[in-house]
Amino acid sequence: MTLNRRLLVPLLVLVVALLVASPFALRGLMRHWEQNPLLTGRRLAAEAGCLACHAPYRGVELPNPGSRWGSVPRFETGNATMYAESRQEIEEYIRFGALRAVFEDPEALERRASQRIRMPAFEDRFSSAEIEALTLWASVVEGLEVAGGQAAAVGRDLARQQGCISCHGLEGAGGLSNPRSIGGFIPGFLGKNFVDLVQSRAEFDQWVRTGTLERLERNPIARRVLRRQAIAMPAYGDSLSDADLDSLWAWVEAARAAY
Repeated sequence: MTLNRRLLVPLLVLVVALLVASPFALRGLMRHWEQNPLLTGRRLAAEAGCLACHAPYRGVELPNPGSRWGSVPRFETGNATMYAESRQEIEEYIRFGALRAVFEDPEALERRASQRIRMPAFEDRFSSAEIEALTLWASVVEGLEVAGGQAAAVGRDLARQQGCISCHGLEGAGGLSNPRSIGGFIPGFLGKNFVDLVQSRAEFDQWVRTGTLERLERNPIARRVLRRQAIAMPAYGDSLSDADLDSLWAWVEAARAAY
């Protein structure tokens, strides 16, 4: 059977186009698989400008004359408990710009009006699902809602001490940039990518101990990607005990179950 020459050029163009597009398609697919509520909440916080006030330059809280505490509360310090006692109250701040009770208290309303910086209301700007994701993210950032019990708490503290969260994100939400990696980001623990990269507890331990995975090292393509990505997983070797790995795994499992 002879291939019609008139079809040969379009066919070659199609093949080349598919080869060129495939890395971008794979990257988009991996980003889709990485999605989770915490990552969505973090993105919405950045888009809405929340980080401009709540994650200020050099971590110094913004002065807010006239406010109750004299400054805008900074995320990741746990001081949200001075303003909100629950996830529900965090949601009220996001929806209405203040607690519902404030709008029923003339004195509180007057105090709010005297603040130089006032929390905006996002109820008409975000969908209910988006507000839910943003509320969850803010609650977890401030420690009002965390996954798991004591074992997970020990693992979470250890992950902070060892810098795991700096790369893998809040509660392992992932999504931080990693040039020249397959997806273009450092994978977290909550999305579908984790299932491909960590198929068992033994593989998790191997990642932590050696900074790589024997299964991937045997694959020439995967090995090349691991070598060329800008940020590589560090090898912790014997600096972490077996008990430390148990704690880290307990934290990862709790986060995956919760988010």
